[in-house]
Amino acid sequence: MDGSERRFDLRKRTRTAHERLDAAVGSFCTIEEYRHYLMGLASFRTAMDGALQRVAWPVGWSWRPTALARSLDKDAIDLGLPAAGEASHDIALADQSALLGALYVLEGSTLGARVLCRRAAALGFDEAFGARHLAVLSKDLTQWHAFLLLLDEAADFDIDQAAASANAVFALALQCFESELLVVH
Repeated sequence: MDGSERRFDLRKRTRTAHERLDAAVGSFCTIEEYRHYLMGLASFRTAMDGALQRVAWPVGWSWRPTALARSLDKDAIDLGLPAAGEASHDIALADQSALLGALYVLEGSTLGARVLCRRAAALGFDEAFGARHLAVLSKDLTQWHAFLLLLDEAADFDIDQAAASANAVFALALQCFESELLVVH
């Protein structure tokens, strides 16, 4: 598969999972909805950031993903929310293709962060209070473009394995958002 096609093939293969997650995130038009969003994302990113800290990075990769757990912890404190628990998962990241699939989901969130940043700002949250994580994600697209270069240049890339991993990451995120909608008050 030609490298330039990988992003679009992953997008096609994860479309349904991505749409389900977008629906679960919702538009957070109220502070209470934003609180639900924040707790769901914090649970998800705490799990994924933790998993990425344990990854044995492929030789030659100087790039590293954007970590959000600390920013999310500070945002939760701003909103008087408890610290996020780490969602349990069995997402394997040892294989390069699986790792790239997972990172496609995590780094791809930078694209939607700009829209979410505007929604959070309408509720009174910004990079100094309650929406630090969105400021980190939306500061620029350099990180996303660097990831796409890594994705494009990866040797021995298995699109099926990458797509399965990306869909598993979307499923974990959906689990976190759906469980938080039932728990946070």
